[in-house]
Amino acid sequence: MNRLLRKFPILLLATGIAGGMFVAGCSGKNVQQTVATVNGDPVKVGELRESLGVPAGVFAIPDITIGRKKEALDQLVTARLLAQEGRSLGIDNTSEFKEILQRNEPQVLVKALMRKEIEAKLKVTNEELKAEIAKVKGSQGISDADAAMRAVKSVSESRIQKIREDLTAAAKKDTGVPDNVALADKDLTMRALAAYAKKQGIEGSEEYKAMRQEMERSILRDMVVDNVVMKNVEGTDKEVEADFARRTVGFAPAGKKIPADMVAMLKERIREALLRTKGKMAIDAYIAELKKKAKITVNDAILPKV
Repeated sequence: MNRLLRKFPILLLATGIAGGMFVAGCSGKNVQQTVATVNGDPVKVGELRESLGVPAGVFAIPDITIGRKKEALDQLVTARLLAQEGRSLGIDNTSEFKEILQRNEPQVLVKALMRKEIEAKLKVTNEELKAEIAKVKGSQGISDADAAMRAVKSVSESRIQKIREDLTAAAKKDTGVPDNVALADKDLTMRALAAYAKKQGIEGSEEYKAMRQEMERSILRDMVVDNVVMKNVEGTDKEVEADFARRTVGFAPAGKKIPADMVAMLKERIREALLRTKGKMAIDAYIAELKKKAKITVNDAILPKV
């Protein structure tokens, strides 16, 4: 079966971070607080912030509504449930899982090092934020809330880009990769960064452990969806023919046939749509059953601090 529904849709809210921004580290004490548990597995504040668009989860986001935070948290809970189900089914012991995890090891190393750099270096003062908000508001004539969201995104992106560039330059220099070659070859750049991350002792660090856990959950989540939930989901020829007939009534002039290549294209699109619809229903039902059996706790008092 093709992987139309390969990725379970984790909610990555690409919202900007509105007002209430603090210097990185001021809200750091809250990053490791547990906002929810899923069968004993904790979901930390920093992880929830990151899923809401905050780099490395280093800033609080008070202007994101509690409802949106709960929605994002539910997606994180769901990911854990699917990953836990994958382990209970022994998927983490399969050669496929191990091969995918090994293939993604360089990405784990690089992301862990990047997260560590962001946690250490991404700093934005209230004064800088206010100046950027005034700049955005003055040039675009938008509301205070929208200006704050765009300003924080702008300030964060520019600083993260600088951190990324510095890190890449250091990795290339350390590994002897020429600048022009690295820029033209993303795979070579990734390998240089991974090698540099190892030299920086990122393996075994808390950032590495957290990133590897995230990668394992992501792989298990996808494999449960692909190999278990979607295993028997299909759009039958009978269903496709019936839908095709319904959709093409009056499509062609009387006495004329729809060209064969167009028929094939339309039927393939119908089959894909059926798979998406059936797949979503199957995933929703599977998750609902997992939630019924799970012990899930949410600390609502912490959500305003996220």
